[in-house]
Amino acid sequence: MKSKVLALSAISAGFVAIFLILGSYVSFVDIFCTVVSSVFVLMPLYLKSYKGSFLSYLVGGAISLLICLPTFLFSFVIVAYFVFFGIYPIIKMLATEKGFNKKIFFVIGLIWCIATIYGVYFYYTGVMGLNFNDLPKFIADYILIFLAPIGAVFFIIYDRFIFVCKMFLDKYLSRVIK
Repeated sequence: MKSKVLALSAISAGFVAIFLILGSYVSFVDIFCTVVSSVFVLMPLYLKSYKGSFLSYLVGGAISLLICLPTFLFSFVIVAYFVFFGIYPIIKMLATEKGFNKKIFFVIGLIWCIATIYGVYFYYTGVMGLNFNDLPKFIADYILIFLAPIGAVFFIIYDRFIFVCKMFLDKYLSRVIK
């Protein structure tokens, strides 16, 4: 790998680790930090380096896992990052570049996102012992049914968010990297 790619991957991994650690320790920003950390994985793609992007995905996640090991069981952030949020942007950009069928990839991503959301729900209820009794009774009784449409809306917003952030990162990095 070139030195620019390695440097940008290291910076990207650092930002990923910072946001994952913040999300693990500060519970009210956990989802926000997980989504933002997935944006920084896209930085090496400015130099067209999927290896660098994958490297920042793994290294940033590993650093945050090592630092957050005491709180690992009590936060879904790192698990959700490794399962969906960290790798999906890389695969999306690769599929876009290779000309993969957009509709098929959208359906695959949608199913993957909804499965991750169900996994997070079962993680919160099973491992952490949380209940959703504070919600209105109708929603609490049928929460498993509501998770799929909520996940679908979230995925549509997240998918577009990743695309817009990639354009923003490319524009910003073009000013910084010469």
